[in-house]
Amino acid sequence: MKIDPPRRVLPALALLLVGCASEPRTVTVEVVPGHEATAFQEDPPVARIEVTATAIEGDVAVSASAAPGGALDFGEVPAERAYTFEVRGADASGATVVRGRSASGIYLAALTGDALPLFAQRLGRWARPPGELAASRAGAPGGTLAERYLFLTGGAAAGDAGGAAAGDAGGAAAGEVDPARLDAYDLAAWGGSASGRALPRAARSLVVRGNAVLVLDDEGATWADVANGQTADATLPAGLRSFAEVAGGRTIEAADGRSFVVGATRPGEATGAPGAPTDAVLVVAPDRTLSAARLRDARAGAAAVWVEGLGLVVAGGSATGAGLEVLGDGATAFLPRPFPPDASEGAGAAVTGPGEIALVGGALDGAAAPTRRLAPGCAEQRCAAVEIEGAALPAAIAGVAAFALPGGRILAVGSEAGADGLTRSFLVDVAAAQVEELPLREPRRGATAVPAPNGTLALLGGVHPDGTPALTIETFFPE
Repeated sequence: MKIDPPRRVLPALALLLVGCASEPRTVTVEVVPGHEATAFQEDPPVARIEVTATAIEGDVAVSASAAPGGALDFGEVPAERAYTFEVRGADASGATVVRGRSASGIYLAALTGDALPLFAQRLGRWARPPGELAASRAGAPGGTLAERYLFLTGGAAAGDAGGAAAGDAGGAAAGEVDPARLDAYDLAAWGGSASGRALPRAARSLVVRGNAVLVLDDEGATWADVANGQTADATLPAGLRSFAEVAGGRTIEAADGRSFVVGATRPGEATGAPGAPTDAVLVVAPDRTLSAARLRDARAGAAAVWVEGLGLVVAGGSATGAGLEVLGDGATAFLPRPFPPDASEGAGAAVTGPGEIALVGGALDGAAAPTRRLAPGCAEQRCAAVEIEGAALPAAIAGVAAFALPGGRILAVGSEAGADGLTRSFLVDVAAAQVEELPLREPRRGATAVPAPNGTLALLGGVHPDGTPALTIETFFPE
């Protein structure tokens, strides 16, 4: 798939940097629409643009605004500082229709050129920032590094997954891409790159700590520092029979810095990807210490989410166990809550209010599972899943990643049930009991949803319906 190069249609902004250099230096901030070349002219068109630069310490904030085509000048800005840039574009009525945000901590004095590109996109839809990945993967784990990079590793190379050996950026067939290679997208430079060295394993699950990545497969787990290349095998913690019990599970992040690799979130038979149920959870402390916890019941295709003040919640994925289990803060074993059994598989879970979650998507008895609201900390006589009429997804969507948005809304991203199902996304308004599908800019299957460090949600990788690799990334800016 060929994409025409993006073009800039909003004004360039002048930053006059002052610092240790003998002469002030001017840097041009370029607001770019990425691959959506007409984004700023779409109805309603952008009538005014504002860019704000805020030092990461919060003590310096400068902004400038003008109509498209006008000249903007920030004046003098201290160069020896790191900044985050915000872009807002308003229509003629003053309503914000375009937004953008840079990676955090852009050190202006370290810029090698005289231009700083900032990507901005229309609200309420997916958009493709400039550049693309060096190679694509399907069904690959993904994450973020150094508050700047999005990355994929593991999974199936696009040529393998699509049945066609499409070429990657280096000219090699996509099917020849080392599954242990790390492919990254830079949110500061707006482009992709491949790592010079492979990770020690082809990842099925990942945990990130700074520049270090814990890479898990069925045979073991290894810490790899992507900055210096050092690696160290992780010791199997007590209570875990092998890393295969959790490999392939989703990683859930807690507010206290812990990470949980929940094996029970792996797909089950009902979602078209048979997987053995498991009760194992790997707990990774902030200092990288590993421990294990056990669910009361083995599950497959369960949903998992961290609920502040309560703990790790795992729901669904079992026709016989409690509908929901909770691992409280400091606990090593899960406590079943008195919810009826929930055999749905592939749903996503998101927090919708204090002590409340919603389960979205998945399959139940071969059909789309209903969207339902639960209070995991409920009193026993009041523990029940409340179905939200009108908020069910229109099809059985498996492997749903659910992200909480302002206003009690949820962005749900998953795949149509079955081996070749396309990746689809939906905006679910729990309060209004409404669902809106958000079409991707490029239809693809096997894409990975990753919360980006600039506050957006990103889709990476996947394969186009014709078998070619999906190299562009897509982002959604929460309103």
